[in-house]
Amino acid sequence: MSIFAKSTPFFVFLIVLGIRLQNALTITTFFQPDEYFQSLEIAASQRARSSGYVTWEWHHALRSVLYPRIFLGAYSLVDVISNTWNLSPATTAELLVVAPKIVGAVTAAAGDVYTGLLARKLYGKEAGTYALLLSIFSAWNWFCSTRTFSNCLETTLTIMGMYHWPWKTYKPTDITLATIFAALSFTVRPTNGLITWAIGPLILQQLPSFSERLRAVLHIAFVSLLVLSLNAFIDYTYYNRLTLPFIEFYRLNVSQSISSFYGTSPWHYYYSQGLPLLLTGYLPLAFYSFCGGLNDPSSYSPTTHLTRLLGIVPVAFMTTQHKEVRFLYPLLPIFHVLMAGIGVPGLPKNGRKKWIMVAAMLGINIPIAYYTGYVHQRGVVDVVNWLRKEHYSSTSKDVSLGGARVGFLMPCHSTPFGSYMWDAAIKDEELSAWFLTCEPPVGIPVEKRGDYEDEADEFYNNPIEFLYRRFGRPPQRGETGEGDVGKMKWPDKLVTFQATANLIGDYLMIGRTRGRYVGCKRFFNSHFHDDSRREGDVIVWCLR
Repeated sequence: MSIFAKSTPFFVFLIVLGIRLQNALTITTFFQPDEYFQSLEIAASQRARSSGYVTWEWHHALRSVLYPRIFLGAYSLVDVISNTWNLSPATTAELLVVAPKIVGAVTAAAGDVYTGLLARKLYGKEAGTYALLLSIFSAWNWFCSTRTFSNCLETTLTIMGMYHWPWKTYKPTDITLATIFAALSFTVRPTNGLITWAIGPLILQQLPSFSERLRAVLHIAFVSLLVLSLNAFIDYTYYNRLTLPFIEFYRLNVSQSISSFYGTSPWHYYYSQGLPLLLTGYLPLAFYSFCGGLNDPSSYSPTTHLTRLLGIVPVAFMTTQHKEVRFLYPLLPIFHVLMAGIGVPGLPKNGRKKWIMVAAMLGINIPIAYYTGYVHQRGVVDVVNWLRKEHYSSTSKDVSLGGARVGFLMPCHSTPFGSYMWDAAIKDEELSAWFLTCEPPVGIPVEKRGDYEDEADEFYNNPIEFLYRRFGRPPQRGETGEGDVGKMKWPDKLVTFQATANLIGDYLMIGRTRGRYVGCKRFFNSHFHDDSRREGDVIVWCLR
């Protein structure tokens, strides 16, 4: 059985794209804030009617603007369609939320197909089919591949580059394409350079003479310089100065340990948690395939190089304090290729036993994909979708209402923001919604950070004092809610987790006759959470 033998890669891509569109347009859960604040929010901030939030990283030129510009292009296309067809603001807002999902579906589908193509190139047609199916049915891919993380584009660019890598014969065209994709993935995520450096020496072993090796290195250097120069120009159009984000990325995240401000993990994290989460039901087959790759008798075969790559990169990432499973994401398609070429052929030849093992893997993956994609942490996405729709529903009845003031009393970046709320986050052309921030201690020496508190810390350390300092006395019936002199105005809507509501309920006189805040909407969020501040449902408190 071979999908690629009967169909062209483009036809296969269209089929897979249909699957990924279903994936992207139906997924309803929250994973990690970088999905929005390192892509959609910065793109939304550059749109004509800005509603995006620009985090500290962009003020320090820590990241390339290349990836957000893709979504800015999607937003611009929506604006053109909206103006051409004279669509309502509500419809335009819905399209602005959907457009990035379509971009994510295209990126994910390309990654799936190239995973199959690489397996076919290295191990044959059947392996290509197995790799494609492994990629499509991966629980992690269903949960993450269509999201707007830079890691998702990085993963697709990585496998595209590896497909064009000259595994068996050196061709200038192939090495040019491979270098372009490798350089682009480096601009998206500088840590991706580890993968290129780990697999790069393969080409030198293909060439018999020193002069040919030198020519290949110069070729790679020239193409890489072109790509990096083009990216520097794109970044210049945003930052208005020449900058190299990967240098700033290293300086702040590594040399100043800023990344550790957002959490640290034990040295064994990638082996005890990262790879098991990434591979889910495929873990036994992946381990079997990896061991098979280690036993390959050839020191120069593609199997040996893939296996070494899978062994070296997690070890290199172990040296950093801040660890996340998505940092290993570019390795997942490589695992799928190795499983298709080494693991699946090694399964029992007996058809019944083989299908029992396959059913067991899928039996684990499918419920995990469903729970993580449609149940766990969905309330924080549902609430901003509701705020957006509630805004346009209200303004359609009374256009004088404008944007509502919304405050998120949650740990910072707990929800999508302007890129999902759009006009619901704007009042009188100004951003009216706000959330508790968590700016890192940039410029503060490590030894002096012990007493550092961000805004979210200040709130959770003493919620009542924080609210009084910012807003003054809580609003009561018969009062306008304008707040005390010199204080901020109380929001029309406060959004909290149930755990937070328990801390501030008495102060806001919730449930009392004099209190003006009442619960107007509640969303299920999760059955459990590793952060006690995020426990319980998401509740919207409306000012009456």
